[in-house]
Amino acid sequence: MSNILNTALNFMGFLTTEKEDDGSKIENMPIKKENDFASLHFKTSQPTIVHMTPEAFDEVLEISKSLQDKKIVTINLALVDVALRNQIIDFASGTVYALNGEIMKLAENVYLLAGQGVTVQESQRDSSKFPWSKVPK
Repeated sequence: MSNILNTALNFMGFLTTEKEDDGSKIENMPIKKENDFASLHFKTSQPTIVHMTPEAFDEVLEISKSLQDKKIVTINLALVDVALRNQIIDFASGTVYALNGEIMKLAENVYLLAGQGVTVQESQRDSSKFPWSKVPK
């Protein structure tokens, strides 16, 4: 019975078997250190949101790098002309598509870009619940 128990302990890594020079076996139980413990606290990373206001096309590389680093990016394109705005949106959309992400328009010339693993969901506000949010027509 002892041999089966030793074999099981050896298989699980709790027991080590060493051979001496004369062929005899020595079985050792490893000594547990005080600092040898497993933490049950899981480290969850909070999403990082990066806001960018690009002024030149060269800055799209920063947007792409941030998305690759699993950051959420908001971009404000209000300061650029229409042609450059379209180029930046096209490049950013291609990056988001390549990363299986999502893009959402937040406001005029303001977009939210997120990579894979982030769900972008737009909720519709019921204005009857919030009477102060009604805007007169």
